Amino acid sequence: MLVIMSPAQVAGLRLFGRRGKEVALDSTHGTNAYDFQLTTLLVIDEHGEGFPAAFCYSNRVDETAITIFLEKCREALGQRILGAVLMTDDTEVYYNAWCNVMGPPAHRLLCTWHVDRAWRRNLAKVRGDKALQATVYKTIRALMELTDATVFDKKLGSFLATAKNDGKTADFAKYFENEYATRADLWAFSRRLGLRVHHNMHLEALHRVLKHVHMHGRKVKRLDKSLFALTTLMRRKMYDRIIKIYKGKWTKHLSGIRTRHKRSTCMDVGLVKCINPNKMYSVGITGSSAGYLVEARDQLPHCERLCPLHCSECNVCIHYFSCNCLDSGLRRTICKHVHLVMRTSTPDISTIVGPEENIAEVGEVVAAQVTLDYDIDSYAETPVHDIEETVPCTAGPMQVLSETTAIIGMSSKQQQTSLSLAQEYCNSIMAELYLHPEIAPTMCNELQGLRALCSASNAQPQMPTVATEIEREPANKLAVRQRQFMSTKQKPKKRKPELTLVKPSTVEKKLLLDALDGTIEVISRNNRDTDHDYDVCTSQIVDFEHSY
Repeated sequence: MLVIMSPAQVAGLRLFGRRGKEVALDSTHGTNAYDFQLTTLLVIDEHGEGFPAAFCYSNRVDETAITIFLEKCREALGQRILGAVLMTDDTEVYYNAWCNVMGPPAHRLLCTWHVDRAWRRNLAKVRGDKALQATVYKTIRALMELTDATVFDKKLGSFLATAKNDGKTADFAKYFENEYATRADLWAFSRRLGLRVHHNMHLEALHRVLKHVHMHGRKVKRLDKSLFALTTLMRRKMYDRIIKIYKGKWTKHLSGIRTRHKRSTCMDVGLVKCINPNKMYSVGITGSSAGYLVEARDQLPHCERLCPLHCSECNVCIHYFSCNCLDSGLRRTICKHVHLVMRTSTPDISTIVGPEENIAEVGEVVAAQVTLDYDIDSYAETPVHDIEETVPCTAGPMQVLSETTAIIGMSSKQQQTSLSLAQEYCNSIMAELYLHPEIAPTMCNELQGLRALCSASNAQPQMPTVATEIEREPANKLAVRQRQFMSTKQKPKKRKPELTLVKPSTVEKKLLLDALDGTIEVISRNNRDTDHDYDVCTSQIVDFEHSY
């Protein structure tokens, strides 16, 4: 076993591995020819990007190996990581080892992507056609995305009861009940609202960059080359960290905040209602009696100037307000409802900085991350958002060169100037030789080299000359018609939506969840008298064999 943890990683883990912060654990293979797996401990920085805190090469990934790895991390850190949000894939190895070393986490979550992939792989247990499999998948996906815990428990019970009574879905219902129904706290969205965590794609992306960028997409045989690629990755992460701190960086989270701000400009300002001035607002939904609740927080986990995930137009960061929508509850962003409240009501923000972080701790971590060849202390006192980059410019007017002159070389005027200057140099050299004859041998040796240079220049092929008179063409002359080509690539066949394993739309979610209560008529394909039915309303029919 080999554990790698630099002082910069220790400082990053101490800052970002706090109470309520996300910590991800996962292993990957293919980094060497000895079947040593690479296990990574990753935390999330203030920019919403992953920061690898420790690495471990081991010949096996079990509870004993991960326990030793976490013990070394605890020794380097000097303390346990208490109250963290632990994100892993669907295995008990990481969770048991974490409880043994760090204690029980505040929340244990499964990656949404891993859970979704497991469901897709086990849809073969559904003994039916593609339409039935798609219906079952969309139903459990709609259950996952429910935000009300009471409604989720009720709908989940209805789904299991209905699926067990059908012979075609009984096997899948048994699998789903044993593996996921009893552990709804680990994957249901209603159990993780407000944590702003729903996947560990930061860790998956880090492993992908290591393999496909630093290892060039090949399986490295030698372990030392794998270690070199890993250290190169960490060095680039450190420089990227310095750039984000002292210069700023445009990340996908800032792009998402900007996109949501633009969406809020298209919303009706009349949807916002003030419940408690400067504290609580409600944002309605067009065409519905439901709505969302936007609440202001009493404390901030950081100094206002140190949060990079903020909206410059609304002058608010992701920690000022909370909303009960999925976008705000699961992602590190400012949802469109908060943007709408800030644009219309302009609440007076009066929050105080909490006890978790302060400016001094942030400065210590920055200083401990990377030792540079130049002094960075002069930049430490400058706030992050006040640093501006200046671009030097020329004082005099720039010379405008034609395209021909830029391609061929000097103009004729420049050639005459150079010839005159060369003549002056020659006259000066001859005058010096007449005054000091003793330097003649040395000058002859130097002139021989110059003469060889002239001969080599004359031997080079001359560049083609450009015609002085350019044929003038009419301004409205049409371009020569290009030969038309036809694509020989076969277009992919469009699959029917009811046969595709995709996330259900809003209409499909409502239809499938209402069908679990038995309030919507279900028409079986096998019981139809004709191929087409025109006597019923399509909005009140589930066009599948079963509905769960």
